Amino acid sequence: MSSDSIEAIAPGDADVFVARQPVMDRAGRMVGYELLFRDGRTSGARIGDELRCTTAVIERAVGSIGIERLAGTKACFLNCPHDFLFSGYPYVLPASRFVLEILESVELTSSLSRRCSELQGAGFQIALDDVTSMTDEIQWFLPYVDIVKIDWPFVERAKLPELISQFKRAGKVVLAEKIESAEDAELAWQLGCDLLQGYYFARPQTLSDKRAMPPVRAILRVFDLVGSGAALDRVARALGETPLLVAQLLRLANCSEQPNGKSERISSLRQALSIAGSHRLLHWCGLLLYVDRDRLPFEDDPVVLLAQRRAHFMEEAIDAMPDGSYLLAAAAYLTGMLSLLHVAYHMELRSFVDELPVFDSIRVAILNGGGILGELLSVAALLEQGDVGAAGVRLRQPGVSPARGRKIVECY
Repeated sequence: MSSDSIEAIAPGDADVFVARQPVMDRAGRMVGYELLFRDGRTSGARIGDELRCTTAVIERAVGSIGIERLAGTKACFLNCPHDFLFSGYPYVLPASRFVLEILESVELTSSLSRRCSELQGAGFQIALDDVTSMTDEIQWFLPYVDIVKIDWPFVERAKLPELISQFKRAGKVVLAEKIESAEDAELAWQLGCDLLQGYYFARPQTLSDKRAMPPVRAILRVFDLVGSGAALDRVARALGETPLLVAQLLRLANCSEQPNGKSERISSLRQALSIAGSHRLLHWCGLLLYVDRDRLPFEDDPVVLLAQRRAHFMEEAIDAMPDGSYLLAAAAYLTGMLSLLHVAYHMELRSFVDELPVFDSIRVAILNGGGILGELLSVAALLEQGDVGAAGVRLRQPGVSPARGRKIVECY
């Protein structure tokens, strides 16, 4: 078979990398790419933290390289760890273009099944990665999956016909991955596989571009304005002071779902904001805060991950309250993210918070545990200590129903 038909971007001074590997259909047409993390122009990658790698792929694919440049109009397959699936980060992506692959390391739970239903409702397709057999767990989880990726080299040839047949009978698209020879490709087609991927068609091709990370203070400023419900004109003016963030907003808008299915020509920041949407911009800014390795070193990854989980938990808790509002949920999300960020930046808490252009309610919550935002930070701390019972009781005080409270706690 042919090698890559599109040339990689010339190295130059590039310092961010993403690899892509084609996915082929039964007619031999390329219908998508799996996007893979790379930390250099090499054939492999050092996977230190799965969430960080996935968010880095998104930031580079959308913000630095651009989806259209990276994948054209083809579908994009993305490896997704547990914490990414339960975060708000998927919503920065154009759902109709992305297949979210559940990694083999992710436990298939009832809370994950509900989350997959939500993501499918938003327009994403869900795939199970590295499948080698039909286990009871996988059979139970199949209703929440669109695509099953069979780990071809690790399944006995004699067992392939029945395994593929089981998934086909369940109405699933079957993708055979790691196809490395003409014989394997022919057998996969004969057994009814719908899609193929592997070295026989093409090795992952690494594309690269210049790092384009806006200043942290500029990201926080826009984050604060969007989270506080500021008028689009105010947000547009703040964006106008940071060209790198403007460029990323335009790419975010360009890969948004358009009502007419076509990209809209953008003539103003206000128009770009309107197309991208405030909620997507909010999560994009959050992703940028955590994806930059230079400022958020690997040794702080557990703290960074914990802050992201706090943010998602606090946003969900506000949404579950009878009097919760979008503005309060946005403030809760920002509070959770900022509550541990000082550790990643090696700063004393008060000094870090005093530098931030945030509302007093957020500052008080982080410094003193005051207000409803401070109360939710305390509940998060209880969950981190393993005191689920006390956390559930505290959630009921502001009006969260026991059922919603249990669901939110399960997802933490």
